[in-house]
Amino acid sequence: MKLENYVLGKWVEGEGDGKMLYNAINGNEVATASTKGIDFSEILSYGRTVGNPVLRKMTFHERGRMLKALALHLMSKKDDFYKASWATGATKIDAWIDIEGGIGNLFAYSSLRKEFPNETYFVDGNAAIYWYDKPTRFGPRCC
Repeated sequence: MKLENYVLGKWVEGEGDGKMLYNAINGNEVATASTKGIDFSEILSYGRTVGNPVLRKMTFHERGRMLKALALHLMSKKDDFYKASWATGATKIDAWIDIEGGIGNLFAYSSLRKEFPNETYFVDGNAAIYWYDKPTRFGPRCC
C-alpha cells in the first residue's frame, strides 16, 4: 500500500517507490510513503489563497465548532490509531498520550471559542489615542 498525501484539496501519491514503512513488532512491510514531486511552495500558496480566505470568513464560534467536529471524528477512529501505534512498538500508555491527548487538545482549543464573540474579528484591549505631534488616531486593536 502506498500512502497518499492530502494536498491542494485532493489526495495525491508522491513520485517514485517511496520509503518503506515497517511494523516495529514483526518487521512486516506496512506501507510506502513519498513526498517526492510534491511542490511545497504551491501548497503554501494554496493555503494562503484558498484556505485562508475561507477561514477568515468564519467566526470564532464556527472555527471552534469545526475543531470540535474534527475531534469527534478522530475520537470515533481512535481504535484504528491504537492499532497503527501498536505496530510502531508503542505501549498503550505511550499511545494514549499521543492519541487521546492530541484529540483532547482539539477539544480544548474548540472550547476556547466561548471566550470570543461570535464574530470574524476580536477587539483587543482598550481604545487608545495615538500621539505623534498631535493626537491623530483613536481606536482599539483588532485581531
